[in-house]
Amino acid sequence: MIRTWTVLLAAGSLLALCGCPAQQQAGEETPPAVEETPAVEETPAVEETPAVEETQVIEETPEATAKAVDFSVAWCTDDDPKVAAEKAATEAIAGLGCPAKGLIFYEYYPKTVKDDEGNDKEATDPETDKLVLPAIRKAAPDVPTIGCRARSLVSGGTMVKNTVSVLAIGGENVSCKVTKAALADDRKVVGQSIGEEFKDVADLKLVFALSEMSLSFETKEGVSVEDFIRGINQSCGEDVTLFGGNCLPNDYPADKGGLQYLNDEALEGHVVAMGIGGPIAVHANHTNEFAPSEETPVVTKAQDKWIIELDNKPAAEVYRKLRGMPDDEKFTSDSEHPIGVVVTPEKVYLRMILDWIDADGKDLAGEASDLPPGSLLFVAAVPEGTKVKVLKGGGDAGAILESAKEGILESVEKAGDAEPLLALLSDCCARGFRLRGLRKADECEIRQAILPALKDKGEFPIFGFYAWGELGPIAGEFGGLKCMYQQHTFVSAVLTEEKQAADQ
Repeated sequence: MIRTWTVLLAAGSLLALCGCPAQQQAGEETPPAVEETPAVEETPAVEETPAVEETQVIEETPEATAKAVDFSVAWCTDDDPKVAAEKAATEAIAGLGCPAKGLIFYEYYPKTVKDDEGNDKEATDPETDKLVLPAIRKAAPDVPTIGCRARSLVSGGTMVKNTVSVLAIGGENVSCKVTKAALADDRKVVGQSIGEEFKDVADLKLVFALSEMSLSFETKEGVSVEDFIRGINQSCGEDVTLFGGNCLPNDYPADKGGLQYLNDEALEGHVVAMGIGGPIAVHANHTNEFAPSEETPVVTKAQDKWIIELDNKPAAEVYRKLRGMPDDEKFTSDSEHPIGVVVTPEKVYLRMILDWIDADGKDLAGEASDLPPGSLLFVAAVPEGTKVKVLKGGGDAGAILESAKEGILESVEKAGDAEPLLALLSDCCARGFRLRGLRKADECEIRQAILPALKDKGEFPIFGFYAWGELGPIAGEFGGLKCMYQQHTFVSAVLTEEKQAADQ
């Protein structure tokens, strides 16, 4: 299965088209494959991709001149990863009205294994995964390229097993450069090294970064994903948007690694990034499905990534009361119990509880701790004086869909009268898992929420993925940062022509 969306921007005008080899039956689009939904912390089960006939659909491409910005998205599902990768890359590039200057891709080719109870489950297949990159490079040997292992979200829906999705970037006034950095405990140095590489990208607007869970879920004291963001900001400037997230892990929760791609390299334990410059404006937004408490407790005691007290009481005690948790309900790790860090009067950004100290002074693993009972652990520091909300809910499929609809509409509305060229999505995998468990098997955020929300907003491509942790702007500022690492969140960014360029 293959689809392509193309957007052309020429001499201040937008030329939108969609022309690609596509599958059709009885004149209608064949819906994409959908994924089985496990529990939040399990790998999704295998589902067969239905066979369909492939029909060539050819449309005339309008001839465009002096294109400033050019995006094209294509995706292909095929049992052979080499076929899917080469087709998706070839079609994405063909959809451009000019040479490609950068490619970003997502791929997922699982294998079936037995879990501890003897049931079939999906697991990553590194050997098959690594067949994707050579095929993409065959289609675009000299184009700067990054990618990772992930389930993609595109205009056709949620793409799952045996799919490659590609974003091609071009345009007369666009520049792209790629780089990598090995993960190190000094996350700030990692971010700075990436940012330094992009200082020569003309009119840098966007740093698109892909990594693995190890970037964000390091438990060592003093090692923080926020320092990575600070490092990029210091090198690139605070006005440059950071977007992206973490790839699907090798074996969650035992292994928080993954696969990242840079040009001809398949990597682990790295951040790969693309700096994109040109007459582009980024209109970003974040939403989640949880309901905030009316009360706004304040962090009154903290130690590194631990909140010890809220309103001068044990943090867990205050959390339980505001959420209405029964006495016998246990906290979960990165699953059901979030807080909202207040960034504006109307917006919070979400962090999940990762660990807690119980009444016996032990953490979730049963290890004794020196911290006071009731302390709560998060992925990064929440300093004393921070206002937070206790977030409730998480089990409502309608709320997940509504938050995706709200998020993409807010991003489009931020663009004002500028024509959308591309929608980038970094959507939490836990939202997908919960949605798949709560709704019918043929429903997904793209087809049930995002496409209906955009039906009157014009046609433009969507390129996103289910991330294991999202990077993107927040609606305000926290700790001096405008972009943050987020969890269980729908992050969207709509790219348009920059106003200044349009008026020249």
